[in-house]
Amino acid sequence: MNSALELYDSRIDHIDLADGVAALHFSHAYIHKSKGPVGLAPGTGWSQEARLVLEGATLLTPIPDLPQAIMDGFIEVGGIRHEMIPLPFRRKVGARLCLSFSDGHSLTIVGERPYIELLGQATFLEEF
Repeated sequence: MNSALELYDSRIDHIDLADGVAALHFSHAYIHKSKGPVGLAPGTGWSQEARLVLEGATLLTPIPDLPQAIMDGFIEVGGIRHEMIPLPFRRKVGARLCLSFSDGHSLTIVGERPYIELLGQATFLEEF
């Protein structure tokens, strides 16, 4: 089964910054699961708590008021731009995360060695 975290409509409730590490906490990460190509083949949608972590992180924009729903965004890693982030996700190179939120604010963070941790149990939302 193929899985990906879709940034659009996922929700971030807080961002922790400590010792150059940025940890974005998703209270709702929209997870696609499919037997074929994620986002193209029929499958299911799930909600799950998650964390996206960037080491050596630098904020290029201020953190907006949170919680917020993501309206658009991507993470670019090794020259590849992901709007739907393949899971599992752990890379050893630099990354740039760009997000636009429901209130019109945006967030850009650059860092290294990005990874995603899924937390808790996934909740089924829909078939598509």
